[in-house]
Amino acid sequence: MNRRFVIVLLSVGLLSLSGQGVQESSPAKYHSPSEVVSALRSLTGIHPETAKLITIGKSQGGQELFILRIAAQPKGSEDPEGRTAAFVGANIEGVHLGGTEAALRLSEKLLGRYGTDKTVTALLDSATVYIAPLLNPDGAGAFFAMPRYERANNGRPVDEDLDTKVDEDGPDDLNKDGLITQMRVKDPEGKWLPDPQEPRLMKMADPKKGEKGLYALYTEGLDNDGDGEYNEDPAGGVELNRNFPHDFEYNVKAAGLYPVSESETIALLDFLVSHRNIALVLTFSTENTILNLQQTGQAKAAAERVKVPRMFSSFLGLEPDQEYTLKEIVEAFRASGAGGGMEITEDMVAMFLGMGAAVQIDRQDMPFIEAVQKEYKDALKEAKLDYPEKRARGVGKGSFAAYGYFQYGVPVFSVDLWSVPEPKKEPAKDALTAETLKTMSTEDFVALGEEKINAFLKEQGAPSNFKAEALVKMVKSGQLDPQKMAEMLAKMPKRPQAEGDEHPDAYILKWADAALQGNGFVDWKPFQHPTLGEVEIGGFVPYLKVVPPRGEIEQSLDFHTDFFIKLMGRLPGLTISKTEVEALGPDIYQVTAYFTNPGWFPTSSAQGRRARTAWPISVRLVLSPGQSLFSGRPVESIPFLDGSGDTQKVEWTVRGKKGSSLTISAMTPRLGKVSTTAVLD
Repeated sequence: MNRRFVIVLLSVGLLSLSGQGVQESSPAKYHSPSEVVSALRSLTGIHPETAKLITIGKSQGGQELFILRIAAQPKGSEDPEGRTAAFVGANIEGVHLGGTEAALRLSEKLLGRYGTDKTVTALLDSATVYIAPLLNPDGAGAFFAMPRYERANNGRPVDEDLDTKVDEDGPDDLNKDGLITQMRVKDPEGKWLPDPQEPRLMKMADPKKGEKGLYALYTEGLDNDGDGEYNEDPAGGVELNRNFPHDFEYNVKAAGLYPVSESETIALLDFLVSHRNIALVLTFSTENTILNLQQTGQAKAAAERVKVPRMFSSFLGLEPDQEYTLKEIVEAFRASGAGGGMEITEDMVAMFLGMGAAVQIDRQDMPFIEAVQKEYKDALKEAKLDYPEKRARGVGKGSFAAYGYFQYGVPVFSVDLWSVPEPKKEPAKDALTAETLKTMSTEDFVALGEEKINAFLKEQGAPSNFKAEALVKMVKSGQLDPQKMAEMLAKMPKRPQAEGDEHPDAYILKWADAALQGNGFVDWKPFQHPTLGEVEIGGFVPYLKVVPPRGEIEQSLDFHTDFFIKLMGRLPGLTISKTEVEALGPDIYQVTAYFTNPGWFPTSSAQGRRARTAWPISVRLVLSPGQSLFSGRPVESIPFLDGSGDTQKVEWTVRGKKGSSLTISAMTPRLGKVSTTAVLD
């Protein structure tokens, strides 16, 4: 077998490109876009009573976008479109093929277990699940095309170099190995040089360390349009997971001309806003928002405490250097009389102060989000699924997850399924580790001494300004404890590479050498380039870092699909748990109804209420002829119910004849409608 063929097979984990449908018994392949459609049609054919295939639009490249609706309809149940629902999306990046496999696996589990598994049966009898296994078919299709070139955009033609032509200067497979890698060419103005510890890897020269660049780096290819640039106008266009409206990056080409500029994002948002019953969004993505709760951006609209700009602080009687909660700032605004009688809210204050989009999880939502995080981490450990937590990506600017939580206003959880495993380093017998840090007392930590703590910080990749002296002071004062410090370090980005440090991609190369028998990297080989002269072609195989060999994610697929099923089983609900009728006098009765959320999640998130995309629960009393309302209102409102059985009551005093009946109902778009009859007795 020749080397080129081995590289392609091993680097992407493809042992077969044939087959129809999705089968857990045949896990050796990834599904192409056409095979995904075939799998979805197969599932609806096998399960016509519980599965329905919905087309929501087309990609920029003309491929149809599908959503699989899964819902049972036992006799007397509510229409699937009117009851609470979960939405599961996958592979909006196009490169996250594992996400598509997970979505297909999840679909198969839900449909196959209905009627035999109590959790799944209860879920599908009372709720609806929408699954979109492939939100970027154009991007995913590039994985199956030759030569293989990694890109995370859709099929929109874009004039990247502003020469009035589109997609005319993309990469070229110069060495004919079926892969688009890199070219390095010696250049006196080059900014790159081989890593001294691993010469196959290139690193940016650091002039502060006396380093001088030796090479220029290019994507493998030619100057097809003769403008002196190489591969600057490749096929496609927009990275869909940056095209959503929340915290959108304006003037960034990859994000699109404007928010929701793409047919794919338009179709998805149109589906979401027209399905007001969706109460939970789950995604298989390159982001892992359960492990990494860190949000991007600088805005603080949902932060715990913020500073008020000096130009406003003196007017409000606040100190410019002091931090305040938004509630405190609202009170200061009201006391100043600046509102002119208008109701001042936290949202209005955040907007007025120019705080921008909210980029931090609302503090009221943190308890249940952190509970999910803890359960997820514990489950990963129990399943012995190793995951380098510090490499987990959080919510990105303009991403689908950001929109789902901050604007659509529902809980959002995203998982990435897999990351290149890091070599396990056996710590010295008495070495400080993140795990031992979690178990230490304040006194034990202080007793370690600054030298040992600084060595630990360096090992963890903490920023250079993160020093032991300051940490010890914070621990002594009670501002920080070892457990919180361990959590904080896990979320911190790794510091820039220091002299003598291992290249940040060295562990990937080591893994590829071992797991793929050296076929994850194309060794640098000379090539005579028509315009650049003598160059070398080589580098990581496309998709190596995001698409593992198929067998490597089997355990992760089962773990994460089961975990998502558990989360969907905790959807909020609405019941009238009890009604009471008490006679107060002749033909006068007090009627009390108790409304309960039997689900684990609250009926609306705090962020949903902040963004005004969450509906209150509307309670309605319908009287029979001859009855009248003595006190109370015919329509009452319950703002929300917390999870795990939270209950609120509504009371009325009604005049009517003994034995007559009345109707009590409650509804909210995300939870559907419930009703009951009470008899005056």
